[in-house]
Amino acid sequence: MTKQQFEATAVTLPSTHQEGLLLSETLRDSTSVSRTGPNGDLEITVTSHFASYSRQKGVSEYGAVRTAVGHYTKDLNGGLLKDGATLTSGRKLNSESQTISAFGMEVDVDPAAVTLLAPTGLRTESNGSPISIFSGAALEQDTLTLGELDGVAAFEVPGRNFYPGSMWMTDEALYPGSMWYPGSMWYPGSMWIAETGWYPGRTWVPRSQTGGTGSSNEEETTTAPTLVFIQGGKSFADVFGVDLEAVGGRPVEPGETLEAKNLTVASVGNSLFSWEYPDGYEVLFKDGRPAALGGAVFELAVLSTPSASVAGVETNPIVSMDSGTLLTEDTTRTLLRSVGISDADDVRWVEGPKRLSRDGYLALDEKIVDNIPESLTPSEPTIIDEQTTIETYAGVVSGQHGSWAVGIHVARATPDDHVIAIGMQRAPLESAGGVTDEGEEESPIPFPIISWKNWYLDARAMMGVVVPRLSEQRK
Repeated sequence: MTKQQFEATAVTLPSTHQEGLLLSETLRDSTSVSRTGPNGDLEITVTSHFASYSRQKGVSEYGAVRTAVGHYTKDLNGGLLKDGATLTSGRKLNSESQTISAFGMEVDVDPAAVTLLAPTGLRTESNGSPISIFSGAALEQDTLTLGELDGVAAFEVPGRNFYPGSMWMTDEALYPGSMWYPGSMWYPGSMWIAETGWYPGRTWVPRSQTGGTGSSNEEETTTAPTLVFIQGGKSFADVFGVDLEAVGGRPVEPGETLEAKNLTVASVGNSLFSWEYPDGYEVLFKDGRPAALGGAVFELAVLSTPSASVAGVETNPIVSMDSGTLLTEDTTRTLLRSVGISDADDVRWVEGPKRLSRDGYLALDEKIVDNIPESLTPSEPTIIDEQTTIETYAGVVSGQHGSWAVGIHVARATPDDHVIAIGMQRAPLESAGGVTDEGEEESPIPFPIISWKNWYLDARAMMGVVVPRLSEQRK
Protein backbone atom coordinates (compact mmCIF):
# COMPACT_ATOMS: atom_id res chain seq x y z
CA MET A 1 0.00 0.00 0.00
CA THR A 2 1.38 3.38 -1.04
CA LYS A 3 0.19 6.47 0.82
CA GLN A 4 0.09 9.93 -0.69
CA GLN A 5 -0.94 13.10 1.13
CA PHE A 6 -2.12 16.39 -0.34
CA GLU A 7 -2.68 19.48 1.81
CA ALA A 8 -3.93 22.84 0.63
CA THR A 9 -2.58 26.18 1.76
CA ALA A 10 -5.10 28.05 3.91
CA VAL A 11 -6.71 31.07 2.22
CA THR A 12 -8.07 33.77 4.50
CA LEU A 13 -9.28 37.36 4.63
CA PRO A 14 -6.52 39.42 6.33
CA SER A 15 -7.48 41.18 9.56
CA THR A 16 -6.94 44.64 8.05
CA HIS A 17 -9.61 43.95 5.45
CA GLN A 18 -11.89 42.30 7.99
CA GLU A 19 -12.10 45.58 9.86
CA GLY A 20 -12.55 47.65 6.71
CA LEU A 21 -15.31 45.40 5.39
CA LEU A 22 -16.95 44.87 8.80
CA LEU A 23 -16.40 41.13 8.42
CA SER A 24 -15.05 39.25 11.43
CA GLU A 25 -13.70 35.71 11.50
CA THR A 26 -16.04 33.23 13.17
CA LEU A 27 -14.37 29.91 12.41
CA ARG A 28 -11.12 28.47 11.09
CA ASP A 29 -10.69 24.74 10.69
CA SER A 30 -9.22 21.96 8.56
CA THR A 31 -10.46 18.53 7.58
CA SER A 32 -8.81 15.48 6.08
CA VAL A 33 -10.48 12.87 3.89
CA SER A 34 -8.85 9.59 2.85
CA ARG A 35 -9.75 7.85 -0.38
CA THR A 36 -8.58 4.80 -2.28
CA GLY A 37 -6.73 5.56 -5.48
CA PRO A 38 -7.91 4.68 -9.00
CA ASN A 39 -6.19 1.28 -9.06
CA GLY A 40 -6.96 0.35 -5.45
CA ASP A 41 -3.27 0.33 -4.53
CA LEU A 42 -3.08 3.88 -3.17
CA GLU A 43 -4.40 5.54 -0.04
CA ILE A 44 -4.81 9.23 -0.77
CA THR A 45 -5.35 11.77 2.02
CA VAL A 46 -6.64 15.21 1.09
CA THR A 47 -6.50 18.00 3.71
CA SER A 48 -8.59 21.12 3.13
CA HIS A 49 -8.75 24.39 5.07
CA PHE A 50 -11.84 26.40 5.84
CA ALA A 51 -12.56 29.85 7.30
CA SER A 52 -15.78 31.82 7.73
CA TYR A 53 -16.54 35.50 8.34
CA SER A 54 -19.66 37.22 9.62
CA ARG A 55 -20.92 40.74 8.89
CA GLN A 56 -23.00 40.63 12.06
CA LYS A 57 -19.93 39.93 14.20
CA GLY A 58 -17.95 42.54 12.26
CA VAL A 59 -20.56 45.19 13.04
CA SER A 60 -20.38 44.27 16.73
CA GLU A 61 -16.57 44.32 16.87
CA TYR A 62 -15.62 47.17 14.55
CA GLY A 63 -18.65 49.43 14.68
CA ALA A 64 -21.55 49.58 17.16
CA VAL A 65 -25.12 48.93 16.08
CA ARG A 66 -25.91 52.60 16.59
CA THR A 67 -29.23 53.01 14.83
CA ALA A 68 -32.53 52.56 16.62
CA VAL A 69 -33.93 50.12 14.04
CA GLY A 70 -30.67 48.15 14.15
CA HIS A 71 -31.03 47.75 17.92
CA TYR A 72 -34.72 46.92 17.62
CA THR A 73 -34.14 44.22 15.01
CA LYS A 74 -31.25 42.70 16.91
CA ASP A 75 -33.21 42.55 20.18
CA LEU A 76 -36.32 41.01 18.62
CA ASN A 77 -34.15 38.47 16.81
CA GLY A 78 -32.69 37.25 20.08
CA GLY A 79 -29.39 39.02 19.51
CA LEU A 80 -29.04 37.84 15.91
CA LEU A 81 -29.12 40.92 13.71
CA LYS A 82 -28.16 38.68 10.76
CA ASP A 83 -31.57 36.98 10.94
CA GLY A 84 -32.83 40.11 9.23
CA ALA A 85 -36.29 41.57 8.72
CA THR A 86 -38.85 42.08 5.99
CA LEU A 87 -40.62 45.11 4.55
CA THR A 88 -44.27 44.71 3.56
CA SER A 89 -46.77 47.09 1.99
CA GLY A 90 -49.69 48.09 4.20
CA ARG A 91 -51.94 47.22 1.27
CA LYS A 92 -51.24 43.55 1.97
CA LEU A 93 -53.07 44.00 5.27
CA ASN A 94 -55.84 46.38 4.33
CA SER A 95 -57.03 47.84 1.04
CA GLU A 96 -58.92 50.66 2.74
CA SER A 97 -57.44 53.93 4.00
CA GLN A 98 -56.23 54.11 7.58
CA THR A 99 -57.33 57.09 9.66
CA ILE A 100 -54.86 58.67 12.08
CA SER A 101 -55.61 61.50 14.50
CA ALA A 102 -52.21 62.27 16.00
CA PHE A 103 -52.02 65.71 14.39
CA GLY A 104 -55.12 67.31 15.86
CA MET A 105 -57.34 66.20 13.00
CA GLU A 106 -58.39 62.99 11.33
CA VAL A 107 -56.29 62.27 8.25
CA ASP A 108 -56.64 59.32 5.88
CA VAL A 109 -53.50 57.48 4.83
CA ASP A 110 -53.44 55.17 1.82
CA PRO A 111 -52.07 51.82 3.12
CA ALA A 112 -49.99 51.60 -0.08
CA ALA A 113 -47.96 54.52 1.29
CA VAL A 114 -47.06 52.58 4.44
CA THR A 115 -44.31 50.01 4.82
CA LEU A 116 -44.21 47.62 7.78
CA LEU A 117 -40.84 46.47 9.10
CA ALA A 118 -41.04 43.00 10.67
CA PRO A 119 -37.91 41.58 12.36
CA THR A 120 -37.56 37.83 11.91
CA GLY A 121 -38.14 37.22 15.63
CA LEU A 122 -41.83 37.96 15.08
CA ARG A 123 -42.15 34.58 13.35
CA THR A 124 -41.78 33.05 16.82
CA GLU A 125 -43.99 35.63 18.52
CA SER A 126 -41.13 37.40 20.28
CA ASN A 127 -41.99 40.33 22.54
CA GLY A 128 -42.33 43.10 19.97
CA SER A 129 -44.35 44.53 17.11
CA PRO A 130 -43.89 45.56 13.48
CA ILE A 131 -42.98 49.21 12.81
CA SER A 132 -45.10 51.12 10.29
CA ILE A 133 -43.16 53.72 8.30
CA PHE A 134 -44.44 56.36 5.89
CA SER A 135 -43.50 59.75 4.50
CA GLY A 136 -44.99 62.87 6.06
CA ALA A 137 -45.78 63.97 2.50
CA ALA A 138 -48.41 61.21 2.33
CA LEU A 139 -50.57 63.38 4.62
CA GLU A 140 -50.57 66.15 1.98
CA GLN A 141 -49.81 68.91 4.49
CA ASP A 142 -47.00 71.49 4.49
CA THR A 143 -46.68 71.28 8.26
CA LEU A 144 -47.88 68.87 10.93
CA THR A 145 -48.83 69.95 14.44
CA LEU A 146 -48.78 67.26 17.08
CA GLY A 147 -52.11 66.96 18.88
CA GLU A 148 -52.97 65.56 22.29
CA LEU A 149 -52.00 61.89 22.45
CA ASP A 150 -53.85 59.31 24.51
CA GLY A 151 -51.33 56.85 25.93
CA VAL A 152 -48.86 57.49 23.10
CA ALA A 153 -45.51 59.30 23.23
CA ALA A 154 -43.71 60.97 20.31
CA PHE A 155 -39.98 61.41 19.71
CA GLU A 156 -37.91 63.02 16.97
CA VAL A 157 -34.78 61.16 15.83
CA PRO A 158 -32.41 62.11 12.97
CA GLY A 159 -33.20 59.73 10.12
CA ARG A 160 -29.59 58.61 9.76
CA ASN A 161 -29.65 57.48 13.42
CA PHE A 162 -33.00 55.74 13.17
CA TYR A 163 -32.52 53.58 10.06
CA PRO A 164 -29.41 51.44 9.51
CA GLY A 165 -27.44 53.74 7.25
CA SER A 166 -24.17 55.57 6.84
CA MET A 167 -23.06 55.07 10.45
CA TRP A 168 -21.98 51.58 9.38
CA MET A 169 -19.90 52.87 6.47
CA THR A 170 -16.15 52.36 6.41
CA ASP A 171 -13.66 53.64 3.81
CA GLU A 172 -15.86 54.28 0.76
CA ALA A 173 -12.89 54.49 -1.61
CA LEU A 174 -11.58 51.04 -0.64
CA TYR A 175 -14.86 49.36 0.14
CA PRO A 176 -17.59 50.79 -2.10
CA GLY A 177 -21.25 49.91 -1.80
CA SER A 178 -23.90 52.44 -0.85
CA MET A 179 -26.55 49.79 -0.33
CA TRP A 180 -24.60 47.48 1.92
CA TYR A 181 -23.50 50.28 4.23
CA PRO A 182 -26.63 51.15 2.95
CA GLY A 183 -27.73 54.36 1.36
CA SER A 184 -30.89 54.90 -0.58
CA MET A 185 -32.13 51.34 -0.25
CA TRP A 186 -32.96 51.99 3.40
CA TYR A 187 -33.27 55.72 3.65
CA PRO A 188 -35.76 57.50 1.40
CA GLY A 189 -34.53 57.65 -2.15
CA SER A 190 -35.39 56.79 -5.72
CA MET A 191 -34.27 53.17 -5.45
CA TRP A 192 -36.92 52.51 -2.84
CA ILE A 193 -39.49 53.66 -5.36
CA ALA A 194 -38.65 53.37 -9.03
CA GLU A 195 -36.10 50.59 -9.44
CA THR A 196 -37.18 48.02 -6.88
CA GLY A 197 -40.47 49.07 -5.37
CA TRP A 198 -39.15 48.39 -1.89
CA TYR A 199 -41.20 51.28 -0.72
CA PRO A 200 -44.77 51.06 -2.06
CA GLY A 201 -45.72 54.37 -3.62
CA ARG A 202 -44.14 57.58 -4.80
CA THR A 203 -44.87 59.65 -1.69
CA TRP A 204 -41.43 59.08 -0.12
CA VAL A 205 -40.01 62.53 -0.69
CA PRO A 206 -36.34 63.06 0.31
CA ARG A 207 -34.05 61.86 -2.46
CA SER A 208 -31.06 61.52 -0.13
CA GLN A 209 -30.24 61.34 3.53
CA THR A 210 -29.65 65.09 3.59
CA GLY A 211 -32.59 66.19 1.49
CA GLY A 212 -30.15 67.34 -1.24
CA THR A 213 -28.71 65.71 -4.33
CA GLY A 214 -26.78 63.08 -2.44
CA SER A 215 -23.33 64.41 -3.37
CA SER A 216 -20.67 63.55 -0.80
CA ASN A 217 -19.31 67.10 -1.10
CA GLU A 218 -22.64 68.70 -0.37
CA GLU A 219 -23.14 70.19 3.08
CA GLU A 220 -26.03 68.80 5.07
CA THR A 221 -28.76 71.40 4.83
CA THR A 222 -31.77 69.37 5.91
CA THR A 223 -32.03 67.14 8.98
CA ALA A 224 -34.57 64.70 7.46
CA PRO A 225 -35.91 63.67 10.88
CA THR A 226 -38.11 60.71 11.80
CA LEU A 227 -41.10 61.20 14.09
CA VAL A 228 -41.47 58.04 16.19
CA PHE A 229 -44.67 57.07 18.02
CA ILE A 230 -44.67 54.59 20.93
CA GLN A 231 -47.68 53.43 22.93
CA GLY A 232 -48.23 51.90 26.34
CA GLY A 233 -46.34 54.37 28.49
CA LYS A 234 -42.96 52.85 27.58
CA SER A 235 -39.80 54.89 27.14
CA PHE A 236 -37.78 55.03 23.93
CA ALA A 237 -35.08 52.88 25.56
CA ASP A 238 -37.67 50.30 26.69
CA VAL A 239 -38.79 49.78 23.10
CA PHE A 240 -35.58 50.16 21.08
CA GLY A 241 -32.97 49.04 23.57
CA VAL A 242 -30.93 52.22 23.14
CA ASP A 243 -31.18 55.54 24.97
CA LEU A 244 -32.88 58.38 23.16
CA GLU A 245 -29.84 60.63 23.72
CA ALA A 246 -27.54 58.03 22.16
CA VAL A 247 -29.31 58.43 18.80
CA GLY A 248 -29.59 62.21 19.06
CA GLY A 249 -33.33 62.15 19.71
CA ARG A 250 -35.67 64.29 21.79
CA PRO A 251 -39.28 64.10 23.03
CA VAL A 252 -41.90 65.98 20.99
CA GLU A 253 -44.66 67.67 22.97
CA PRO A 254 -48.29 68.32 21.86
CA GLY A 255 -48.63 71.62 20.02
CA GLU A 256 -45.20 71.42 18.37
CA THR A 257 -45.18 71.94 14.59
CA LEU A 258 -42.88 70.12 12.15
CA GLU A 259 -42.35 70.46 8.41
CA ALA A 260 -43.86 67.53 6.56
CA LYS A 261 -41.70 67.62 3.42
CA ASN A 262 -38.59 65.93 4.84
CA LEU A 263 -40.30 64.10 7.69
CA THR A 264 -40.76 60.34 7.95
CA VAL A 265 -43.16 58.87 10.47
CA ALA A 266 -42.63 55.59 12.31
CA SER A 267 -45.32 53.95 14.43
CA VAL A 268 -44.36 51.03 16.68
CA GLY A 269 -47.18 48.49 16.72
CA ASN A 270 -50.57 50.17 16.49
CA SER A 271 -49.52 53.50 18.02
CA LEU A 272 -51.11 55.25 15.04
CA PHE A 273 -52.83 52.48 13.08
CA SER A 274 -55.28 49.67 13.68
CA TRP A 275 -53.74 46.81 11.72
CA GLU A 276 -55.27 43.38 12.33
CA TYR A 277 -53.38 40.08 12.19
CA PRO A 278 -55.93 37.25 12.43
CA ASP A 279 -53.28 34.67 11.53
CA GLY A 280 -50.44 36.31 13.40
CA TYR A 281 -47.60 38.08 11.61
CA GLU A 282 -47.18 35.42 8.92
CA VAL A 283 -48.58 37.68 6.18
CA LEU A 284 -45.63 40.05 6.71
CA PHE A 285 -43.19 37.27 5.83
CA LYS A 286 -45.30 35.77 3.07
CA ASP A 287 -45.50 39.00 1.08
CA GLY A 288 -42.45 40.90 2.35
CA ARG A 289 -39.10 41.86 0.86
CA PRO A 290 -35.75 41.84 2.68
CA ALA A 291 -34.79 44.91 4.70
CA ALA A 292 -31.25 46.08 3.87
CA LEU A 293 -29.93 46.31 7.48
CA GLY A 294 -26.50 47.45 6.39
CA GLY A 295 -25.64 44.07 4.89
CA ALA A 296 -25.62 42.49 8.35
CA VAL A 297 -27.07 39.33 6.78
CA PHE A 298 -23.88 38.71 4.77
CA GLU A 299 -21.65 35.73 5.64
CA LEU A 300 -18.50 34.57 3.83
CA ALA A 301 -16.97 31.10 3.70
CA VAL A 302 -13.59 30.32 2.11
CA LEU A 303 -12.47 26.78 1.33
CA SER A 304 -9.07 25.80 -0.06
CA THR A 305 -8.71 22.19 -1.13
CA PRO A 306 -5.90 20.45 -3.02
CA SER A 307 -6.19 19.80 -6.70
CA ALA A 308 -4.91 16.27 -6.17
CA SER A 309 -4.01 14.32 -9.30
CA VAL A 310 -2.74 10.73 -9.23
CA ALA A 311 -1.76 8.98 -12.46
CA GLY A 312 -3.45 11.79 -14.36
CA VAL A 313 -6.77 11.29 -12.54
CA GLU A 314 -8.28 14.05 -10.35
CA THR A 315 -8.93 12.44 -6.96
CA ASN A 316 -10.65 15.42 -5.33
CA PRO A 317 -14.26 15.39 -6.63
CA ILE A 318 -14.92 18.96 -5.43
CA VAL A 319 -12.55 20.40 -8.03
CA SER A 320 -14.46 19.07 -11.05
CA MET A 321 -17.95 19.41 -9.59
CA ASP A 322 -20.07 22.26 -10.98
CA SER A 323 -21.23 24.83 -8.42
CA GLY A 324 -24.94 24.04 -8.69
CA THR A 325 -24.31 20.38 -7.87
CA LEU A 326 -21.79 21.32 -5.19
CA LEU A 327 -24.40 23.35 -3.29
CA THR A 328 -26.68 20.33 -2.98
CA GLU A 329 -24.02 17.89 -1.79
CA ASP A 330 -24.17 16.76 1.84
CA THR A 331 -20.72 18.12 2.66
CA THR A 332 -21.50 21.58 1.28
CA ARG A 333 -24.90 21.72 2.95
CA THR A 334 -23.16 20.96 6.25
CA LEU A 335 -20.70 23.75 5.51
CA LEU A 336 -23.56 26.17 4.76
CA ARG A 337 -25.23 25.20 8.02
CA SER A 338 -22.05 25.82 10.03
CA VAL A 339 -21.72 29.28 8.53
CA GLY A 340 -25.34 30.10 9.38
CA ILE A 341 -27.42 29.86 6.20
CA SER A 342 -30.22 28.33 8.31
CA ASP A 343 -31.15 27.89 11.96
CA ALA A 344 -32.22 24.28 11.35
CA ASP A 345 -30.04 21.30 12.26
CA ASP A 346 -30.12 20.12 8.67
CA VAL A 347 -30.13 22.39 5.61
CA ARG A 348 -32.68 21.23 3.07
CA TRP A 349 -33.45 22.90 -0.22
CA VAL A 350 -37.17 23.63 -0.40
CA GLU A 351 -36.74 25.37 -3.75
CA GLY A 352 -33.69 25.72 -5.99
CA PRO A 353 -30.87 26.48 -6.03
CA LYS A 354 -31.48 28.31 -9.29
CA ARG A 355 -28.69 30.19 -10.99
CA LEU A 356 -29.27 33.88 -11.65
CA SER A 357 -27.73 36.02 -14.33
CA ARG A 358 -25.31 38.84 -13.57
CA ASP A 359 -28.13 41.34 -13.53
CA GLY A 360 -30.06 39.49 -10.86
CA TYR A 361 -32.55 37.47 -12.88
CA LEU A 362 -32.67 33.80 -13.85
CA ALA A 363 -29.67 32.92 -15.97
CA LEU A 364 -29.95 33.66 -19.67
CA ASP A 365 -29.66 31.04 -22.36
CA GLU A 366 -25.98 30.34 -23.10
CA LYS A 367 -26.33 31.46 -26.73
CA ILE A 368 -27.66 34.81 -25.56
CA VAL A 369 -24.86 35.16 -23.02
CA ASP A 370 -22.25 34.42 -25.69
CA ASN A 371 -23.56 37.28 -27.82
CA ILE A 372 -23.70 39.97 -25.13
CA PRO A 373 -21.37 42.83 -26.17
CA GLU A 374 -18.19 42.93 -24.13
CA SER A 375 -18.93 46.55 -23.17
CA LEU A 376 -22.03 45.34 -21.29
CA THR A 377 -20.22 42.54 -19.46
CA PRO A 378 -19.04 43.59 -16.00
CA SER A 379 -15.48 42.77 -15.02
CA GLU A 380 -15.00 39.85 -12.66
CA PRO A 381 -12.56 39.72 -9.71
CA THR A 382 -9.52 37.53 -9.15
CA ILE A 383 -8.62 35.01 -6.45
CA ILE A 384 -4.90 35.21 -5.71
CA ASP A 385 -4.35 36.77 -9.15
CA GLU A 386 -6.36 34.06 -10.90
CA GLN A 387 -9.40 35.27 -12.84
CA THR A 388 -12.74 34.07 -11.51
CA THR A 389 -16.47 34.47 -12.14
CA ILE A 390 -19.10 35.15 -9.50
CA GLU A 391 -22.00 32.72 -9.86
CA THR A 392 -25.22 33.68 -8.06
CA TYR A 393 -27.82 31.16 -6.95
CA ALA A 394 -31.23 31.81 -5.39
CA GLY A 395 -33.39 29.41 -3.46
CA VAL A 396 -35.31 28.58 -0.32
CA VAL A 397 -33.91 26.44 2.51
CA SER A 398 -35.67 24.92 5.47
CA GLY A 399 -35.53 26.53 8.89
CA GLN A 400 -36.42 25.84 12.49
CA HIS A 401 -39.29 28.34 12.69
CA GLY A 402 -39.88 29.00 9.00
CA SER A 403 -38.11 28.86 5.66
CA TRP A 404 -35.36 31.21 4.52
CA ALA A 405 -34.94 32.85 1.14
CA VAL A 406 -31.24 32.66 0.38
CA GLY A 407 -28.76 34.10 -2.08
CA ILE A 408 -25.48 32.23 -2.52
CA HIS A 409 -22.59 33.74 -4.48
CA VAL A 410 -19.78 31.42 -5.55
CA ALA A 411 -16.33 32.40 -6.83
CA ARG A 412 -13.83 29.65 -7.70
CA ALA A 413 -10.28 29.52 -9.03
CA THR A 414 -7.31 27.17 -9.03
CA PRO A 415 -4.16 29.31 -8.77
CA ASP A 416 -2.51 26.22 -7.20
CA ASP A 417 -5.00 24.66 -4.83
CA HIS A 418 -8.69 24.94 -5.66
CA VAL A 419 -10.17 27.92 -3.78
CA ILE A 420 -13.92 28.42 -3.30
CA ALA A 421 -15.34 31.64 -1.82
CA ILE A 422 -19.05 31.51 -0.95
CA GLY A 423 -20.98 34.61 0.06
CA MET A 424 -24.37 34.02 1.67
CA GLN A 425 -27.40 36.13 2.52
CA ARG A 426 -30.79 35.16 3.90
CA ALA A 427 -34.22 36.63 4.59
CA PRO A 428 -37.16 35.13 6.49
CA LEU A 429 -40.17 33.67 4.71
CA GLU A 430 -43.48 32.41 6.04
CA SER A 431 -43.61 29.16 7.97
CA ALA A 432 -43.42 26.37 5.42
CA GLY A 433 -41.39 23.27 4.78
CA GLY A 434 -40.03 21.07 2.06
CA VAL A 435 -39.59 17.38 2.79
CA THR A 436 -40.57 16.18 6.26
CA ASP A 437 -38.58 13.73 8.37
CA GLU A 438 -41.05 11.04 7.29
CA GLY A 439 -40.22 11.76 3.65
CA GLU A 440 -43.61 13.24 2.89
CA GLU A 441 -43.69 16.37 0.79
CA GLU A 442 -45.39 19.40 2.28
CA SER A 443 -47.17 22.03 0.21
CA PRO A 444 -44.51 23.96 -1.75
CA ILE A 445 -44.17 27.66 -1.06
CA PRO A 446 -43.91 30.25 -3.82
CA PHE A 447 -40.52 31.23 -5.16
CA PRO A 448 -40.87 34.99 -4.61
CA ILE A 449 -37.30 36.13 -4.66
CA ILE A 450 -36.42 36.35 -8.34
CA SER A 451 -37.81 39.91 -8.28
CA TRP A 452 -35.50 40.93 -5.43
CA LYS A 453 -32.94 42.10 -7.96
CA ASN A 454 -30.96 44.56 -5.86
CA TRP A 455 -30.79 42.19 -2.91
CA TYR A 456 -28.59 39.92 -5.00
CA LEU A 457 -26.70 42.66 -6.84
CA ASP A 458 -25.66 44.27 -3.55
CA ALA A 459 -24.18 41.00 -2.32
CA ARG A 460 -22.47 40.39 -5.67
CA ALA A 461 -20.92 43.85 -5.36
CA MET A 462 -19.75 42.90 -1.87
CA MET A 463 -18.20 39.71 -3.27
CA GLY A 464 -16.45 41.73 -5.95
CA VAL A 465 -14.75 43.74 -3.22
CA VAL A 466 -14.00 40.87 -0.83
CA VAL A 467 -12.71 38.14 -3.15
CA PRO A 468 -9.60 39.99 -4.48
CA ARG A 469 -8.55 40.65 -0.86
CA LEU A 470 -8.25 36.95 0.02
CA SER A 471 -4.69 35.82 0.49
CA GLU A 472 -2.74 32.65 1.22
CA GLN A 473 -1.88 32.01 4.87
CA ARG A 474 1.55 30.43 4.72
CA LYS A 475 2.82 28.38 7.65
